[in-house]
Amino acid sequence: MNKIYFALFISIFSLIYFGIHYYTYNRIIYGLMVSGPVKNYIKIFFLISALSFVIIEFISRKVVISPWIKIAAQYSSVWIGAISIAVTVFLVADILRIFFHSQPFRYYSVIFSLIVIAVISLYSIYNVAREPFLKEIKIKTGKLPSNLPKFSIIQLSDVHLNFLKSEEWLNKIVDKTNSQNPDLIVITGDLIDADVEGLKNFYEILKRLKSKYGVFAVTGNHEFYAGIDKFLEIAKNSNIAVLRNEKRTIANYVELIGIDDNTGKRFSETGSDLKGALKNCDFKKLVVLLSHQPDVFDEAVKSGVDLQLSGHTHAGQIPPMDLIVEFYFKYPYGLYQKNTSYLYTTSGTGIWGPPMRLFSRSEIIKIVLEK
Repeated sequence: MNKIYFALFISIFSLIYFGIHYYTYNRIIYGLMVSGPVKNYIKIFFLISALSFVIIEFISRKVVISPWIKIAAQYSSVWIGAISIAVTVFLVADILRIFFHSQPFRYYSVIFSLIVIAVISLYSIYNVAREPFLKEIKIKTGKLPSNLPKFSIIQLSDVHLNFLKSEEWLNKIVDKTNSQNPDLIVITGDLIDADVEGLKNFYEILKRLKSKYGVFAVTGNHEFYAGIDKFLEIAKNSNIAVLRNEKRTIANYVELIGIDDNTGKRFSETGSDLKGALKNCDFKKLVVLLSHQPDVFDEAVKSGVDLQLSGHTHAGQIPPMDLIVEFYFKYPYGLYQKNTSYLYTTSGTGIWGPPMRLFSRSEIIKIVLEK
């Protein structure tokens, strides 16, 4: 990765990350009028919690993962989610304080905010603890041959395999996917979130994915963060074909296009090349594009793509990211149609960071293309 980009990223991340901790700490201390030893205890708690995420991220890449590291990592990831929710709730309380200036309101608004933060955090954890649900989407197309009334695709995305994901969880995803007997299985990026070399049982589980015409994947940004060579080795060992700015013809009636994530450019890779991937495409056939990030859809429509499948956004998972995602991405979540082309942006099969979701669910997508 470019050193200047990395330094800039770390600087901005640190400013925002420690800034939201300081903001939340101040709202609690001054809202509840805490002083003396209790204030110092809260300060130490916030400092340790803030540093836990940074320290665990570093340690988990350098040493053998132990049960204690897993526990610490789980705590730090939940803390990241809780502090994000806290910032959102306290910002709402601060807006209300524009209209209500009294000291009692400031005091009780902090108490009420802490209750709301706890309730939202607990529900968000519960929401992720449930299995990803199967969502079926039917799309009409005139490009299927007369002897083929429908064609089914299972889309997995943003699985984010790492040492915090369990084999049991992954097995359930594979079982639910296979139970649909799909014609095709596609993985639209971020299959891994770290080097899973030490978690080789994941290979055997992923090998169990079965469809009539195979399993295909594209890179996401996290494949490059974790190491593209490691990802390609994992895919090879798991019988997953990776499409990198290229196409495969499936059963002579589907053109499957896969493009790299543009993050690759920061790692001396090509990045996405939709034009090159479509170079020898037969547009009389059904053209399906796999792109980790959704916002190439406008270009895909102009290029003649019939269906684009994407992920990356996670539907925001929790506040304030859900609002940020809505404003930042043109196609943040759900099914979109432009002319005769379709895009589905999934919320993801897994989660990144906090094991929390508020307004969305983790999902496995079944696309049924019908005449």
